[in-house]
Amino acid sequence: MKKTLLILLGLLPFTIATAQTDAPKAPEMPIDPITKLISYTDVSQVDGVPGKEIYTRALKWFNAYYVNPTDVIRENEPEKNRIMGKHRFKIFNEADKKGVVTEAGYVEYSVIVAARDGRYKAELTNINWKLLSYYPIERWMDKSSATYLPAYDYYLAQTDEFSKKLISDLNKVLTAKPVKDTRDDW
Repeated sequence: MKKTLLILLGLLPFTIATAQTDAPKAPEMPIDPITKLISYTDVSQVDGVPGKEIYTRALKWFNAYYVNPTDVIRENEPEKNRIMGKHRFKIFNEADKKGVVTEAGYVEYSVIVAARDGRYKAELTNINWKLLSYYPIERWMDKSSATYLPAYDYYLAQTDEFSKKLISDLNKVLTAKPVKDTRDDW
């Protein structure tokens, strides 16, 4: 019995080390050099399109992308061609040995679109884990912290994937060529 227990205890560090290497690797997160916050920013040219038209497209995107856009949009400044919204998405823990996936909470973010003639800036920033209080996700990157958990890499990967998809969807709408109405060309 003692021998079996010693063998099992001897394998324990190997099991723990193996489990830690199976954890997902955190993606390279874009850090704003000024604010030091994770920020997804895209500045794009839309040649020949006035700022007011880009703003209108952005407003249409907010209304189509979000189920309840009036709850999301916090600042709507048509005179400045600028919209700012706050929203959240759900993140999950990795599947356990039985394949069961559990919720890990919500990540809240701000999305800002500002337009000028021929260009726009889309930014996703102020990303926080929504707990009893806000928890900046930049803390998930600090592997030297006493509160660090390997699950944070998985959360960062989900946040990165969501953020890139959101910016991509927004860009498709803002850079789309206008569809010419040919119903009257007969």
